[in-house]
Amino acid sequence: MNNIVYNNSITNSSIIGKIPNFPQEEEKLIFANIFEQLLLFDKLVLNTDYENYTLSFLISKLGLATVERLIASNYINFSIKSSVIFTSTGKQKNDGTIDTSSIYSQPPIVGGVLSDNELDPETNIYKALRRFNIDKSNRNRLIKIITPKYIKIDNMKLGVDTTKFIIDSYTNNTLAKVGLPFLKDPFDLDIVERQKLLELGHSILEAGIINKNGFKSYNNYNHLEIVEQSFENIGKAYHISENVSEILRIENTPDLKEIYLQNSFNMSDIFKLRHLKSAKYFRKWINEVGENSNAKEVTEAYIAEIKNAKRFFDSAKGKIIKHTVLFGATAGLGGLIAGSLGLALGAAAKTIVDPAVDYGLGMIEEFTVDRLLEGKNPKIFIDKMKEELKK
Repeated sequence: MNNIVYNNSITNSSIIGKIPNFPQEEEKLIFANIFEQLLLFDKLVLNTDYENYTLSFLISKLGLATVERLIASNYINFSIKSSVIFTSTGKQKNDGTIDTSSIYSQPPIVGGVLSDNELDPETNIYKALRRFNIDKSNRNRLIKIITPKYIKIDNMKLGVDTTKFIIDSYTNNTLAKVGLPFLKDPFDLDIVERQKLLELGHSILEAGIINKNGFKSYNNYNHLEIVEQSFENIGKAYHISENVSEILRIENTPDLKEIYLQNSFNMSDIFKLRHLKSAKYFRKWINEVGENSNAKEVTEAYIAEIKNAKRFFDSAKGKIIKHTVLFGATAGLGGLIAGSLGLALGAAAKTIVDPAVDYGLGMIEEFTVDRLLEGKNPKIFIDKMKEELKK
């Protein structure tokens, strides 16, 4: 599975024209999650709507320079969800009140798709950039940079199909466990019941997109029993987040979201942290072991990695390699282990080195000096990050 996480926290494109307006604490948490996701996953796919409030929101809060760099570095991609689901809350009367009785002549939820123009990346980007004082030349440059970062993620019929599935599930009484037993005709459902159907439809629609594209998600879809088997393979990014927090706890360090919320790092620090030599290995390692729901097993794996690295460098081979690197003998490392280093150490040492000749000959491919110094274990990234925190 790809180490790509899907994030739908800024806008939900199933709600046409919804402008993000978050309380301050929720806004901070959105960016804390983005910060964490950029450290734990190779790429982040941000969902946006046809008005592209996602890009507008990012620029207004992080600044154009930071957002452009995140996009140009290929850390962030965008997607426009073509499938949408609606429900009606009634018709507005002349006096401004809502006539809710009108909903009973309409289906409880309706699926649809955006138009080709609404799905055009360049048009979508333009809608976001026009809200800022950006000259035409720079705007066109940005559109050219951002357009390739858009990916198509869903089937145009998914919204319609999901709507039909939800209504059929209701009439077959399979939604009773989520508080929607089949007691009345779908058209007779009230606003609260229709809202439940809509929320369920959004969850299934999103889960379907994530599952289809092999993304990981911070959302837990275990409550969707009616589609549990279909979505059981969705990457559980929330377990990865929880397990990293547990690892940081035993390292006496706040979790990544808390570090961001405490202003110890800001979003621009992502570039420095992701470029640490140990960062890529850490992301790979945590995505291999971190979806385990048992935090104890993950921390045990973390400790085992540390012990294995220590055991190697405490071994005869490891001591020779470490000695060689520390004393600057970086050229021809394989040759040193197989030949001249053995001569220098004498016959007794040669006995130790001989079994490692084949190992030594492949040393340049298997171990670069950077890799040796980095230790190639997940703790190195944690330690490097802690060093950055102290600066």
